[in-house]
Amino acid sequence: MALNSRGAIDPRWLTHNQAVGYGLQLATVEIYSTPAGNQVYDPATNTFSGSKTLLYTGQARIQPTSNPTESTDSYNPTSLQVVRIILPLNKNTLAGSEGVVPDIRTNNKVRVTTSAYNSQLLAFSYEVIGILNSSNAWERTLICRVDMELDINNV
Repeated sequence: MALNSRGAIDPRWLTHNQAVGYGLQLATVEIYSTPAGNQVYDPATNTFSGSKTLLYTGQARIQPTSNPTESTDSYNPTSLQVVRIILPLNKNTLAGSEGVVPDIRTNNKVRVTTSAYNSQLLAFSYEVIGILNSSNAWERTLICRVDMELDINNV
């Protein structure tokens, strides 16, 4: 065999260390889209009603990437933080289908449904603002913005 006859990355590299990353995904999330025009706001109850499309439900790791910052919106001053939500690439679940990678887009919403070691994560609403990954990624990383003052349990 010639000295440089194979690719630089061994084909097994992508799957070799996946178990380590998956072991760090200690939360469970739901990712859903809310089609424009389907959400109706009820000012009496301060709630929205309408259809949601569930895109993903399953394991995830939630990792802050920045310090909280103040919003510059004069009509809605609030503290915002950016977090990474990391999903397993080969274990994605779409309505119970193992191995399906959902089409997650910006403005999709994320809700943390369980977090054994940090229950505070359940109180926030996460909005997807970044979706692109490396071509050799072994995890799927979403960049999300969190409104630190909005408690979804009190809305």
